[in-house]
Amino acid sequence: MRKAFDLRPLEFNDVLGRSFSLFMANFVGYLRWVIIAWLLPMLAMAVLLYFTLDPYDWVARGGESPGVVEPNHYAAFYWLLKAAALVLAFTSGAAGIYYMTARIYVGGNPTLNETMRAVFERMTHVAGVGLVHALVAGGFTLFCWLTPFVLWDTDRSMSVLAGLVLWTAWLPLFLWYMGVYGLNCSTVMLDDAQVTEAFQRSAFLTKSSRMRLIGVLCATVLLVGAPGFPGILSIPSMLAANLLVEKDLPWAAVLLDVAWDAIVLPLFFIPLVVYYFDQRCRRESYDLAVMARNFGIEEGEMQRYRFNPGLGYMPKGYKAEAGRRRKPTRMPAQRTPAQRQASAGMPTQGSPPGPWGPQPGMTGGFHGQAQYPQQAPPQWPQQGQPQWPQQAPQQWPPFDPAQGRQPNPNPPPLPGVRPPGNFPNRGPGR
Repeated sequence: MRKAFDLRPLEFNDVLGRSFSLFMANFVGYLRWVIIAWLLPMLAMAVLLYFTLDPYDWVARGGESPGVVEPNHYAAFYWLLKAAALVLAFTSGAAGIYYMTARIYVGGNPTLNETMRAVFERMTHVAGVGLVHALVAGGFTLFCWLTPFVLWDTDRSMSVLAGLVLWTAWLPLFLWYMGVYGLNCSTVMLDDAQVTEAFQRSAFLTKSSRMRLIGVLCATVLLVGAPGFPGILSIPSMLAANLLVEKDLPWAAVLLDVAWDAIVLPLFFIPLVVYYFDQRCRRESYDLAVMARNFGIEEGEMQRYRFNPGLGYMPKGYKAEAGRRRKPTRMPAQRTPAQRQASAGMPTQGSPPGPWGPQPGMTGGFHGQAQYPQQAPPQWPQQGQPQWPQQAPQQWPPFDPAQGRQPNPNPPPLPGVRPPGNFPNRGPGR
C-alpha cells in the first residue's frame, strides 16, 4: 500500500509540484502503460507512413527541409503523425494515466492488468468524449485559421478583416473552452460519467476556478508540450533529431522523436487529475467525506450532507433520497407550584411542617397555608454539659492622635520581598 497524499485544497504551485512528484515516484509504472497504449501503435504508424510517403527524400538530394504547410510528402507525414499522436493520447493513453494517477493519489497500487480492465470497460465513453472534444476544439481552430486563406482569392480586404477578428478571438475563446471543459476526459474515467454528462460535470467542477485550470494547462503545455507537439522538455530530442537527419539517419530521428514524446506524455495528463481532486475537495468536500468514512460513518448518513465519495456527483435528473424528518420535540407538561414544591420536599398546604417551613420566632408562611404554633428554640442541658472556658476579649490601648501610628516592631515577612536596610526596629540577626 502506497502512502496517499493528504486530501485538501491545493495552491497553484502545489498542483504542479505534486504532479511532478507522482511522475518521478511512479515512472516505471507510467512507462509500461505508455509503451503498450501509445508507443507501440505510434511506432507502427510511423514506420507505415515512413515507407509509404518517403517524407525524407530531400535528405538524399541534399536539399532544404520543406515546409509543413506546403503540399508535399513531408507535410503529409508530419500532420498525419501528429494527428495519430493526439488521437491515441486522448483515448487509450490518457485513460490509463487518469486511472493510475487517481488510484496512486489515494494510496492504491494499481497493476497493469487492473488498469487495462478499467480502460477496456470505459473505452467507448473515453473515445466518444475525446472525439467530441477534438471536433469542437480542432474544428474551431481550423475555422479561425483557415478562413482568411480561403477568402484571400475572392476578397483580400475581407480576408484581412476576417483574419484580424478570428485570430484575435481564437486565443481567448480557446482558453475559455479549455478552462470550462478541460476535465471532460478525466471525469469519464474517475466519475464513470457518460459522454453527455462529462461536459456538464467538467463545467460544475471548474466553476469559479477556471483561471487556475487555464494556468495549469498553459504551464503544462509550455513545459511538456501537447501530445505530439514540442515543449521545453522536448528541446534535447529536437536537437538530437536534427543531428541524426544531418547524419543521413532520418529514420532514427523519427524513432527518437516518438520515443521521447512517450517518456514525457504522462506529465501532460497527471496535473489534470491532481486538479480534479483539488476541485472535488473545494466543491464537494471530498476530503471530509473520506475522513468521515475512515472514522466509520455510514454513507447513508454522509449523503444527507452531500458527502458521498461513492456517488461522485449529481448527474442531471438525479433526485437524492429525502432526509429523515425529525420528530417534533414535545414540551413537558407544566406542573402546578404545589406539585413542584412537593417534589422538592417543601411543605405544601395541608402538610405538616418540614425543614423548609417557617423558622421558630418567625411569622408568615406560604400563601394560603395555616399558621403553625411557634416552637421554642432547643436549650442545652445545664448538667453534665462541658463548659468552654470563657476568654476575656482582647483590649487594645486607646489610640492617641498626638502620637500617631507606630510601626509594628515584629512585622511578618512578605513573601519575595526583602525589607530595606534601615527598616525601623531591625533587631539583631534579622
